[in-house]
Amino acid sequence: MENSTPEGPIVDLTPDEVRPIDEAVPPADAATAEAAAVESPAEQTPPPTATVRPPGVRITFMGNTYDLAAYGALLSGIIVLASCLTCNSIYYCLPLAPIVLGLIGVMSANHAVDARRTRTWSWIGIASGLFILLLVLAGIVLYIAFIVLMIYLGEVD
Repeated sequence: MENSTPEGPIVDLTPDEVRPIDEAVPPADAATAEAAAVESPAEQTPPPTATVRPPGVRITFMGNTYDLAAYGALLSGIIVLASCLTCNSIYYCLPLAPIVLGLIGVMSANHAVDARRTRTWSWIGIASGLFILLLVLAGIVLYIAFIVLMIYLGEVD
């Protein structure tokens, strides 16, 4: 499945396929590529460290996992710091995070490498956040109902 943006198709690059900006970019169309091959056949040899992948295999997370791990460390550090500064009351707001981030993911899934996966994960995040939010609200309602019942029965003075 190939996604595209207004700038062109989204392709998966391995670290071996990434070049610095100052290197020459190969021509995009076939006619220009053939003309370049005729002019300079010696430059068409593949790099010696090229990754060999079986046909049809897409690597979508390669080169990004360390960024995601660092981002996870940043977010967990912020959550721990915020919980210390607010005496753990920040945890009541945590169900809102997957709902908000899931909505952002659903709305921007067209720009993702794998739009279907992004939408699926976003909807799972939204559903889990709503589930926990509903459990917290149900607990609050049941607690208030229990106190009202105790007052009604005369158990509380």
